[in-house]
Amino acid sequence: MDGKEAQVSRVGRSAEGARLNVQAALVERLDLPTGSGALKPDSKVGLAARQWINELREQSMWPNPPILPQTVDEYERLLANHLVPHLGKLRLNELTPAVCQDWINALIQKGKSGPNDLVVTAAQVRGAFRQVLDRAIVHDAMRYNPADKTTTPNRRKPDPNAMTVKDVYRLRKAVRDWETSRLGRPGPKPTGHVPAAVDVMLGTGLRIGEVMSLLWGDVNLTKDGLPTISVAATMVDIRGRGTVRQAHTKTDAGRRTIIIPKFTVEALESIRPTTTTPDMPVFPSRRLKSGEVLLKPQTTHNVRRTLRDALELAKMSDEVHPHLLRSTVATVVARKQGVADAAALLGHKINAGVTGRHYIERLLLAPDTSAVLQEMIEIGEEQAAKEVDRAMKAASTEGAADLEAREARAKAATAEQLPVAAEESGW
Repeated sequence: MDGKEAQVSRVGRSAEGARLNVQAALVERLDLPTGSGALKPDSKVGLAARQWINELREQSMWPNPPILPQTVDEYERLLANHLVPHLGKLRLNELTPAVCQDWINALIQKGKSGPNDLVVTAAQVRGAFRQVLDRAIVHDAMRYNPADKTTTPNRRKPDPNAMTVKDVYRLRKAVRDWETSRLGRPGPKPTGHVPAAVDVMLGTGLRIGEVMSLLWGDVNLTKDGLPTISVAATMVDIRGRGTVRQAHTKTDAGRRTIIIPKFTVEALESIRPTTTTPDMPVFPSRRLKSGEVLLKPQTTHNVRRTLRDALELAKMSDEVHPHLLRSTVATVVARKQGVADAAALLGHKINAGVTGRHYIERLLLAPDTSAVLQEMIEIGEEQAAKEVDRAMKAASTEGAADLEAREARAKAATAEQLPVAAEESGW
């Protein structure tokens, strides 16, 4: 294939056997990969992985990128931590299915002795490695992909959890109590952002990144018509740029408009400045002493940290995390209105085949679930109020019993102190 002449000879038990061996050798020789200017069969795995990452990084900067920058960051992290230290120094022509499987086996074995089993990690890094080797095939540095013959353990099926209405009430009370506890203390004044963010998540099922990316131009709290929130962006972490607002949702199906319940409307009204502009963040990073709001949203890390502080104060640590609120909303809506409405509310893609892909215009307005979610809040508040009432009645009953006991003890003590009659003592 390179235009050079080569003599090939083989031996056999007979002339026919030797001729067949020569033919087999010719086929093998012509089928050997020769590589490209960038990658050769004797190039190291680490170089192939680095070139693949660099290529993805460039593609992520295209006008309509096939891959997002944060996804490239995750691929790079996986390869740097789990592939390059083990296979990075091997050459591409040294890779075999057995070598690749041994690497996966070692990764799973490592997970057995650690806090995590690394089953998901093994599947993810194997998928990235297969793409690295597929690129090597494109560059004629390999003829087949040895990672295709490898296997990883089956992933454990998720077991979704949801909060009870009582837990929802406890969470909302915890974040409000935390805000109240900060009054009069040194530091920034309470803003009410955390309680409002929690109520937005409970009233919409949004991811925390989608909540933090909201602008006042996305929020409609008008008294005329239904109050809504439009979801059109999310917050993402990109290496070298920090946490930034990505002007599109995680998936195309994530673009939607949600009718929000009364408690979410009240939460947003409580933090809405007197004057707003469409490009002003609903949850700004901070407010200056002059009252001016920086046009930069809070990071998800900051909100998570604040939520942990509030939960610790309420002795609810490790009970709640932001994604649990999303699961709770999905569960409540699915039980009342069906799985399809829950999926549409959360911005999940519903597979309708060719008809759905090419012929049906997607409805951007999510199903109205505001009544169901408002009911979730009201039931929790009602149950909490009943518990408080029962506790007060119990305390009142116990108090009356204690009073009677104290009066009886007082009478007994008084009787002991009274003068003894003369006829009884003989005085």
